[in-house]
Amino acid sequence: MQLRRGGGGRWYARSACPEEFPEAHPGLYFGTLERDGFRLSVEGSHLVGRVASRGVVEVSREQAVRWMLGEDVEGEGEGYVILKYGDYFLGCGRAENGVVRNYLPGNRRLPGSELGKALP
Repeated sequence: MQLRRGGGGRWYARSACPEEFPEAHPGLYFGTLERDGFRLSVEGSHLVGRVASRGVVEVSREQAVRWMLGEDVEGEGEGYVILKYGDYFLGCGRAENGVVRNYLPGNRRLPGSELGKALP
């Protein structure tokens, strides 16, 4: 996997392509370099979360539901952390003073009626 920088501090993950194939897309959006750290995308959280040894906040089902609705949740840590419910990586948030701020994009949030189906 290669990481490439895009515009606006965004980083993309991609597999190397053979030279005979033109590059049509920068790759999978991996995260953004912010002034206060690196904020992973939901996909970046999945890639990194499987091997992360720190910076992962385990949440309850109730917290996971609130997170998927776009709410901030209680959680320990400092700076950008990955939220995890069971085997699911829910994305990245910024932890400070016992609260994890939600950065889940609006188009990735689930309508309330879908949450019961989405989480076991």
